[in-house]
Amino acid sequence: MENYYKRNSGSFLRIRGMFGGMSRGSQSLLLIFLVAGCGIFSLAFSYLIAIMVWGKSGIISAEDISGMNLDFLRFTQISNQIGFFVIPPLIYALLTHTHPSAFTGLRKPAAGTIIAAVFLVVACGPFTGFLTSINEMLQLPASLSGINQWMRSSEADAAMLTDRFLNAPGAKTLIINLIMMGVLPALGEELLFRAALIGHLRLYFKNVHIPVLISAFLFSAMHLQFFGFLPRFFLGLVFGYIFIWSRSLWTPILAHFVNNSLIVIAAYLYTSGISSVHPSDFGNSSSPYWIVASGLAVGLLMLYIYKKQRSIA
Repeated sequence: MENYYKRNSGSFLRIRGMFGGMSRGSQSLLLIFLVAGCGIFSLAFSYLIAIMVWGKSGIISAEDISGMNLDFLRFTQISNQIGFFVIPPLIYALLTHTHPSAFTGLRKPAAGTIIAAVFLVVACGPFTGFLTSINEMLQLPASLSGINQWMRSSEADAAMLTDRFLNAPGAKTLIINLIMMGVLPALGEELLFRAALIGHLRLYFKNVHIPVLISAFLFSAMHLQFFGFLPRFFLGLVFGYIFIWSRSLWTPILAHFVNNSLIVIAAYLYTSGISSVHPSDFGNSSSPYWIVASGLAVGLLMLYIYKKQRSIA
């Protein structure tokens, strides 16, 4: 038995970093292949399991998302989060680096940085709300009316799906939503867009700012909610820089989790009749004083995280 574990341990060590000597272009293709391959597999797997559990008529009989089986939607959402975002960057790190945990940044952050990251997300509320109002005013020219219609249709579908998840009452729903909309997106999207993508793009660029900008752009575009592009792009920048400055992926993971979970909890309190504040209004303010204060607070907290890590280094 002891020899068996030794043999397996040796095999595992040989897998780590086995593609580390590939060119940058080949590693780019590997990352794209892993995301596409694992994502397609998760789609096929979730659909197959759904057919077995709910039957074909139980999941595709409805004309739109509003009439689909809610448990099916939850199952596919969770499966796709794992397939598209969690597994690919972990496999990529394992295949291209001899120390995968160092590449992904899954190391313990400073306590002060973690606390600052939580306050940072709370402070972002009024400023991201202001960016949302600007984003919603943007209009494409009449010549691009077809694209504008498609963008609004994608936005409506995404909003409808989110509403179905959030408007279901009960403590069980709260726990499921915290996992599905809080834990998994925070873990998976930070692994892919911050750890894997920024880490890989740094092979191409001498400074870190371009990788952070590209990852933030792709992070926002991936959601296919174009009238919320600016606030997500801003949050992508925040998550990217606190990842770089704290040197730990757990910092943006926690910030991302808090950001999503606050909305989930606000929706639960609203649907339960405990709070009269609608989730879309939670943390927002139209007051220019609160918006300016929010922007200043975000800047100061980002500066603190930057200075904190430099003092440790």
